[in-house]
Amino acid sequence: MNTINKLEDTDDDLKGLAPHLFKIHGSNPFKANTDYFESFSEKIKNKISDFEEIKNEAPLLSAISKYNPFEVPKDYFDYLPSRVQERVVKTKTGNTFVEWLLLLIKPRFAFPFVITILIAVAGIRFMNNNAALPSTEVAEEISTEEQLYNIDEATIIESVNAGDNTDTKVPTTEDTAIQNYLIDNNVDENNL
Repeated sequence: MNTINKLEDTDDDLKGLAPHLFKIHGSNPFKANTDYFESFSEKIKNKISDFEEIKNEAPLLSAISKYNPFEVPKDYFDYLPSRVQERVVKTKTGNTFVEWLLLLIKPRFAFPFVITILIAVAGIRFMNNNAALPSTEVAEEISTEEQLYNIDEATIIESVNAGDNTDTKVPTTEDTAIQNYLIDNNVDENNL
């Protein structure tokens, strides 16, 4: 009794999962129709009469020899896998560096490769030129006087006192700039 319930449960599961397959569960799908063998000879006679009609209407077409142009040599499929494997091995043993060079020569790969290299070189040059310009421009834009504003006055006084020992010294542009700074800021000589 218990196994009958299990079979019914299994049938319900199959019906829910695949209802179309469940319908053909007990029937044989490979059956011939009941009148198949009775009408078979009549169908063959009809086909033969059709071929005779074609032969009468198109004698040139029916005169074409009937042979199979697709013939396979004897034992072809016996040695086919080994031939395929040999060809695969031969293609894999090529020099990869040479293959890459040949691939780069082809126009479909050469143009994008060359364009990429040109863009990279132009970008590197542009970045190098722009990186060098601001430092030189900034140095030129800032005058000596503006640079002196950032220096402490005590440092300037020490450098002027150190320079007093050599009165025969020819004043440089830095000395002139320091003197102009001291004059502009009304620094008293006695404080120096």
